[in-house]
This record gives sequence, C-alpha cells and structure tokens, in this order.
Amino acid sequence: MKEGTGEAGWDDLTRELDAWLAEGLIATLWWRDDDATGVTDALNTMLEISENTETPIAMAVIPARAGNDLRNRIIRHKRADVLQHGFAHINHEPEGCKKSEFGAGRNIEQVQSELRQGRDMLSGWGSFLPVFVPPWNRMDSRLLEFLPKLGIRGISSFKARSAACPVPGLLGVNTHVDIIKSLDGGRYFIGVGPAIQAIIDHLSSRRLGHVDRDEPSGILTHHLDHNDASWRFLERVFRLVGGHPAGRWVSALEIFNAKAV
Repeated sequence: MKEGTGEAGWDDLTRELDAWLAEGLIATLWWRDDDATGVTDALNTMLEISENTETPIAMAVIPARAGNDLRNRIIRHKRADVLQHGFAHINHEPEGCKKSEFGAGRNIEQVQSELRQGRDMLSGWGSFLPVFVPPWNRMDSRLLEFLPKLGIRGISSFKARSAACPVPGLLGVNTHVDIIKSLDGGRYFIGVGPAIQAIIDHLSSRRLGHVDRDEPSGILTHHLDHNDASWRFLERVFRLVGGHPAGRWVSALEIFNAKAV
C-alpha cells in the first residue's frame, strides 16, 4: 500500500484474500452494473469480459427505456441476471436536493403503479429477478414496505447494509465499491489504487466483523462511463479473485435465492 494515499496494489488484495484463507473463510463478491437500456459497444465489451473471466453479472435495466435489442442480447449471455432499475430513471426531486426517482414527495399510488409497470415490463425476460435497484441508490424508506406486495423480493443500493431484511419479505444486498466518480460534470474511473483499496476495505471489515460478514462485497459499475483503464481493471480483478482459493464471484440469482425472506 502507498503510505498516506488511500491506495492499494494488487499484492495487497491478494494478502487480504490470504487472510480469509488463513481463517478458513471464503470471500464472496458480486458484480452489479447499472443503467442498461440498449446494446452499445460498451455493453458488448462488458458482456465479453463477463464471459471471458466466467464472472456472473447482475444488470440493472431501466424498464421504460429498455429495448428488445437488449433483451435479445442478454438472452445469448448465460452469466447475466436482470434486475429492475427504477422505472424511467427520472429525477422527481426539487432543484438543490439529491436526485431520486422515488422520493418522499411523490404520490404513493403513482409510485406503486410505476413499480408494478416496471416489474411487468421485465418479467418476461428469462433472466429477470424481482430485485429492485433504486436510481441513484436512494429511495424513500417508507416505500420499502410496498415492494413485497408488488412481488419484489429483493433490493440493492449502496454501502454496507444495516439489516439483511429491511422489511419482512425483502432481502437487501448492496454494492460497496463504485469504480466511477462524478467530477466537473463528467464521469470517470476512480483509478486502480483507490478501487483496490475500496475492495480491501469492505473485505477486511467483513472479516473482522465490523459489518455484516454474510453480505457479499459488491462491485458497482456503469458501463456507459467506462474507459480502457476501467475495463482492464475489471478483467484483472475478476481473474485475481476468481483464481484465489478464498475468493468466489457469486451471481445475483444465487444471492437472492440463498435465503427465505
């Protein structure tokens, strides 16, 4: 690790996995990518990396903006699960507030209608899981109780979860490492060192019992914002973790079917 930089190297990640191995533990990780709507060069690159590294991917698809081209492309990919990413990914919050599609000020009936429509739009996709991913990783917590009533059994946002089941009938499994940052109106890769450090931070926190050890460490990506460096990073981290005896990439299907909620 580079002293004082908050950055780590590949050897540091290997040492963290070695620590899991020494304790007889398996470090589970998962990959979620947000904002899928259609087939692009970036999406094809992402799916090729998933296939080449044998890494399962959970694709958070925006129902109201997704086309049949995306559906047909995903059908051909054996390692992809589809999650519901909001409805139209539209911000409804006033100017100056943090963005949210499902914030506290919206009409409950309208929210339920959009949630139901989004689920129905994706339910015919063979790899669809009834798991909700709120746009911008936030929604009014009071809306959580409606999700199980609409047939949604899982939710995924960002940061270590405070509870495995935020409400009865709903399993929460989040992501913890966002490799893309917003800066000066653009979206950029955070860099290899900071990305590795963030992975190690969550893994070590799990191993030491500071956060829920049973929650897989989630890598969050946004394929439309990636450059060559971020793709190279992902391919290497998938291979390193997948090739270590204490590392395992798990699918969304496995995660959200793992427990009765």
